[in-house]
Amino acid sequence: MTPKTPYTDLIQRVATTYGLPADVLEGQVLAESHGDPNALRFEKGFFERYVFEHAAAKAGRYGPFAACSVGLLQIMVEVAYEDGFDGRPEDLFEPRVGLAWGAKHLRHLLDWAGGDIVQALCAFNGGKKGNVTRPFRNQSYADTVMRLAGRTV
Repeated sequence: MTPKTPYTDLIQRVATTYGLPADVLEGQVLAESHGDPNALRFEKGFFERYVFEHAAAKAGRYGPFAACSVGLLQIMVEVAYEDGFDGRPEDLFEPRVGLAWGAKHLRHLLDWAGGDIVQALCAFNGGKKGNVTRPFRNQSYADTVMRLAGRTV
């Protein structure tokens, strides 16, 4: 794999740990954060529809920060906590930590999607609900990731 980010070696190790294709994981890093481990995006709709209204939200105590996408893979803070993360939200900015939790979530989605990496990527980007059957709601996101991975779409 030709390095595309300063994190190529780390991405390859994490991909191996979670049984993911390293080229796709690196393409996802490029699509999500452009390789910036300090990337942060507030997801207002997710906060209003889920975190704010959902008493069982595991990261709700962090207020709006629970609805932020952070780090290399832009893992949602709430999603990381739902997947078992027990650190501080800011730990997800550390490349090793954020990449591992994002990859763990993608692995979970890949299992849910029966091995369909495109469907898993669509669900990573927009949730499972709109990405159950083709055409997937977030198909353009998966196309971008696959193109950045050097794969044909």
